[in-house]
Amino acid sequence: MELVQLLGIDSGRLRLEWISSAEGTKFAEVARKFTEQLKGLGPSQLKQAA
Repeated sequence: MELVQLLGIDSGRLRLEWISSAEGTKFAEVARKFTEQLKGLGPSQLKQAA
């Protein structure tokens, strides 16, 4: 987490989830919820590479 903060990435924009390849439904649900969470945070403050 220290590296993430050093890079200027908000900890709410990073998620680690262990999901088996056999858990397609779980993957879809985690991806949907995380996408909603990211949309709620708004645009990232990181500058895009040129």
